[in-house]
Amino acid sequence: MPTFESLTNPAPSFDQPLDMLMACHDQIRRFCDQLDKLAPYITEHGVDAQAKSSIESIVRYFDIAGPSHHSDEEDELFPILEARVPSAAPKLEQLSAEHGYLHSCWNAIRDDLLALKNGDISVISRIEIEEFVRQYRMHAAIEEAWLIPTADKIMTEAEKRVAGQHMAAKRMPEL
Repeated sequence: MPTFESLTNPAPSFDQPLDMLMACHDQIRRFCDQLDKLAPYITEHGVDAQAKSSIESIVRYFDIAGPSHHSDEEDELFPILEARVPSAAPKLEQLSAEHGYLHSCWNAIRDDLLALKNGDISVISRIEIEEFVRQYRMHAAIEEAWLIPTADKIMTEAEKRVAGQHMAAKRMPEL
């Protein structure tokens, strides 16, 4: 199973929160690509060490990074956009609903992926995986075409800096 490649360019930092959100979309696409390849790989090779490793990476990413990414958008971008661009409210509601739907889709395949990794089942639903991947790619494309560019135009540099600080703080371990 091909593993996901490291980035040749350094990842954006929390000092560039909008660039970081865009980089997260690149990561989402990479993990969606892994999900696309998983069922055919397993058909050919079985649930070997490489498949198990990929499943662990996929689960870890969509359990942790996916929800954090959605939270960053909803907490840091949505309120500012809603306050400054009232006509954006329906788009923001739609994106928020899509976040919920993506979480639902993820939950539908997550347990099957873990059961597959643990040998409790031998096949996973390609239809559920295809739906999750299709929805996530479409959602990311909408955010890249509208949400991120709009936030970039509307937010001040100070607001972007604060958003990055909030995003970083959420990821700091509790002491």
